[in-house]
Amino acid sequence: MKVDRLISIVLVLLDKNRISAQELADMFEVSLRTIYRDIDAIELAGIPIRSTSGVGGGFEIMPNYKIDKKVFSTADLSAILIGLSSISNMIQSDELRNALAKVKSFIPTERAKEIELKVA
Repeated sequence: MKVDRLISIVLVLLDKNRISAQELADMFEVSLRTIYRDIDAIELAGIPIRSTSGVGGGFEIMPNYKIDKKVFSTADLSAILIGLSSISNMIQSDELRNALAKVKSFIPTERAKEIELKVA
């Protein structure tokens, strides 16, 4: 589930201006230490994360960073969608539905049918 959490953290960071480590820990029901390890892993993957300390501080993705929709292969997107879909069958939450919708937004229109067939 670590990969799912890492992807979800990236999506949350892309969606929000800044979020605290405690908010992420509460959201994913893990410890602060786990969030710090996850942030380190995300940075090692090449996603530029900026941290700000103090009141109103937290983590954010550098302002000009964008994820190219072609960065994920058809197999990657299928695996992510299958994983998120299987979790959503067990847990009903708005955050999970939002994450699923965000991942679906990465599917280029020319590959939508191919990925839809794999996930279904």
